[in-house]
Amino acid sequence: MTGQTSERIGARTTLQKLLSRFHFGITLFAVALSGLTILLAGVSALRGYADRNMELAAQLGAYGVEPALVFNDPRAAREGLEPLTRIPGIARLRVLNDRGEPLTQWASPIADPAPTLTRIFFPRPFAVAVERNGSAIGTIEVWGDSSTLIDYVRIGLLAGLGCLLITAFGTIFLARRFEYELVKPLNEIATVAHDVRLHRRFDKRVKALGIAELDRLGGDINALLDELQGWQGHMESERAVLAHRASHDALTALPNRESFDQKLAQRIAAAGTPDDRFALMFIDADNFKAANDNFGHAAGDAVLIALSQCIRDALGPEDFAARIGGDEFIVVVDRIAAETVREDLARNIRNCVAQPITLPGGETYSASVSVGVAIYPDDGTDATALLTAADAAMYDEKLSNRSRT
Repeated sequence: MTGQTSERIGARTTLQKLLSRFHFGITLFAVALSGLTILLAGVSALRGYADRNMELAAQLGAYGVEPALVFNDPRAAREGLEPLTRIPGIARLRVLNDRGEPLTQWASPIADPAPTLTRIFFPRPFAVAVERNGSAIGTIEVWGDSSTLIDYVRIGLLAGLGCLLITAFGTIFLARRFEYELVKPLNEIATVAHDVRLHRRFDKRVKALGIAELDRLGGDINALLDELQGWQGHMESERAVLAHRASHDALTALPNRESFDQKLAQRIAAAGTPDDRFALMFIDADNFKAANDNFGHAAGDAVLIALSQCIRDALGPEDFAARIGGDEFIVVVDRIAAETVREDLARNIRNCVAQPITLPGGETYSASVSVGVAIYPDDGTDATALLTAADAAMYDEKLSNRSRT
């Protein structure tokens, strides 16, 4: 009888072993969940930045291939896509006309390092409609690949595996401590993981916990967060660059037509009273084709750059200038007080442009411009009316200049 009782007592687990297993299971689960949360949050954030960058790349490509779609020129379309081919993470590009027929396409010669990852992150191409005067004239499609994601995923998996291994050994010692001493440092890790997952707080770090094993784990988590923060900064930087390219002219660095349309709409909306007047100036280079034909396209680019610099130098702090295409520029002169303000500005631009421009081949060239001006609200109260009036005034001056010569 005594022997049977001893066997039953021996078969029972001790409270120490039960608490050890309980604490070990809870700790392992909490840390694994925290690591998985951070990893998933990082992957989610990275996918969001990757999607936005692909979208911005597609918008940039749409701006570049618009003229090619207008003239149905595959060669010009390929030239418009050329800047996108140098952006990492783009696997394929395609331009479709308004009938859905391919105009041109490009595929990266570099093999995709992880096709499975590409299928997860980029299951379908990013498509952006190319519009002109409010009508769709074609579509540009951008396919992404895993080349910019594979390093992060590899580091994240290794770091997560390292965290789990450290936790497996560390919790053997932590199981002998009181529940409060164990739960408190884990709550610190869980709080960091919570902020990262819900608020994308990649700047959060695990503080010193006073327990060697969890401090080591916190260091690994902090290292993973450093990687995530670095990737976040890199993606934000790329997004800023792509956003600038999508809204500015590549040659002159002035805002492009899309930026101008937004600025003009904002300025008209902000005009609260009839006394709140501003001028819209339409500037066009005279005989610009002759400069291209006689000296080459590089010389024509030099003339456009010099013209854009003259426009910049003549602007006031609240004025806005944009290149809307070819040799055409638009300037919004804000809050004009008298007719002399816009006339002085036009004269300053003409005088600056008339100065000899040194061309890449060493020659000099003196340009001239025609300037048309429309006043809000005298010549129109909407963008279309103002642009039409300024364009007509510019052509009147151009014809007047030709008759004088």
